[in-house]
Amino acid sequence: MQTSDHEGVLVVAVSGELDVVSVDKVGTALFDHVAKQPDGLVVELTVDFMGSSALSMLLELYGRAQREKVGFAIVATAVAAARPLMASALTQVLPVAQSVDEAVKSIHEERKPGQQL
Repeated sequence: MQTSDHEGVLVVAVSGELDVVSVDKVGTALFDHVAKQPDGLVVELTVDFMGSSALSMLLELYGRAQREKVGFAIVATAVAAARPLMASALTQVLPVAQSVDEAVKSIHEERKPGQQL
């Protein structure tokens, strides 16, 4: 995992395999980032494999981000990430963007002053 700041939004790039062996470690790190309440969190999935345990973790992470009022988006341009999200219909539930720039922009638009979350 690599992290970077994009206009105040934390972007975490997850690579490699996101399976039952690695999902707990990755999930713990992502939940820790949400707990710090950044303006927003973008999870960029550049994985070679993503199992069902990762889908569950992302759904739970989104719920936590909503409760903590942290802007949230997923970028899944890699086929290994996009396919399971589409096959499970989670693209209808989770905020999925086409690029990091698009995700950061959508989070900033959500957080405009005067708007309630």
